[in-house]
Amino acid sequence: MILRHRLRNALHPRPGTPGRGNGPTARASDIVLVMMAGLLVIVAAFKILQG
Repeated sequence: MILRHRLRNALHPRPGTPGRGNGPTARASDIVLVMMAGLLVIVAAFKILQG
């Protein structure tokens, strides 16, 4: 839910907000965070399956 909110804000910046000229960099950092979270989930599931 928070992730969806962050992605929506990164894709559609509000008009009139100062300092939001760097849309692509914010989106790239969000993608990195999503990938790291996915990797953490995969590692946790692997450890649970291994016992």
